Amino acid sequence: NNDKEAIAEATTELIERAKEYVANPTPNDLADDFIFRGPVIGPLNKKDFVATLSSVGGPGGITDAFPDLEVNQFGFSIDPTEPNRVWYFERPRGTFTGTFNHPVVGEIEPTGAAYVGPPEARSVVFDDNKKVRYQSVGYVVDRFTGDTTGGRGAVFGLYYVMGQVLDATIGSPLTVLLQKLSDILPEGTVPRSYSKKENLPSWWKDERMGAEK
Repeated sequence: NNDKEAIAEATTELIERAKEYVANPTPNDLADDFIFRGPVIGPLNKKDFVATLSSVGGPGGITDAFPDLEVNQFGFSIDPTEPNRVWYFERPRGTFTGTFNHPVVGEIEPTGAAYVGPPEARSVVFDDNKKVRYQSVGYVVDRFTGDTTGGRGAVFGLYYVMGQVLDATIGSPLTVLLQKLSDILPEGTVPRSYSKKENLPSWWKDERMGAEK
């Protein structure tokens, strides 16, 4: 009984920690060997992830462009095979009523378009110090729910609603090519889609970068 109670308590504590993080993520929540990954974005290390967030989340960013944004997170649960991993879902809603400062094309004026995102699976993995070591986002689980994003999740869905249609297909030759521009252009010209391999923590073994299959 004591063991079951201890497991239940640890499970509740980790889920609450995950809820706190996703509601208000800060760089201090991230482990030094943090990795961010989506279907076609990442792997991003801590430094590049924070820089990318700043480029789309600052003044004139996503929260200004969609001031009524509701992410509608639910279904927090512990992975039975990875006890330090918490999975959850999002079904975001919002309205494009504010100007968005796109990091490449400049200001995008609001259209009043509705943002109805498809249900999306996300996860966070914690280290022993309850720091976030890994975060995954953008995995659409049902694209037949009446969304307004062309079935796209995460930032690709938001961009779609703002008229910036980006190919979020895994293996897309065009997306792979465009993502390589961040390696060619001067640092900071465009947000990085993935970190340089030499700047990734040693525990990350997957060789695929960005949208590569």
